[in-house]
Amino acid sequence: MLEIRGMFGTAMSNEPFPCIFVQLDKRSAKDCIDDFLNQRPNSRWVLLGKHAVQTNMQIWTAWVQAARNELRGSMVARSVDAEFLRYLAGTHHISEAFSRAGLQEGQRHAWIVYLPLAEAQHNDLGHAQPSSLVHSGYEAERSSLVEALGWSIETSKMHHSIEGMKQLGIDVEGWSDERVEESLVAHVLMADDQSSSHR
Repeated sequence: MLEIRGMFGTAMSNEPFPCIFVQLDKRSAKDCIDDFLNQRPNSRWVLLGKHAVQTNMQIWTAWVQAARNELRGSMVARSVDAEFLRYLAGTHHISEAFSRAGLQEGQRHAWIVYLPLAEAQHNDLGHAQPSSLVHSGYEAERSSLVEALGWSIETSKMHHSIEGMKQLGIDVEGWSDERVEESLVAHVLMADDQSSSHR
């Protein structure tokens, strides 16, 4: 299993990923996306479709993969938000990533996630693993962003859905309910597998 650990040695997968569930206004998905891109403080803030966030482990796994590439200077995408989306959608292709994980037309709810800055922590084998850094201004930036957009924060827990997994491009056939999280993590890790024609 992928090692996901925080700054203080605790498993990051047990820490809530910095994200919020929001209710959008009644504009088109394109208008909501354009407004979000204009209002967000930087590219570490990402707007995802309601279906894209399924479990905490899934999101942390995608962050670790993107953060590792960012630290190494080996990102496929030009920005960290697109690199994160690419892993979340389990694809090597940036346009496909936005299509799979981004806000979909007709969705009235979405997730706003913040991608923490990372520092390299070396494990026992000498391999650099990304560790998330605390962003003291996260809550203030989050509140300011949502207010500027005119959206509202709603209470919602992450949960998986078969339909949402299909939208992300996950083949759910053969995976039992007990292995849902395993399938989500496997999907993230397959993003760099260019041998699959559908990716």
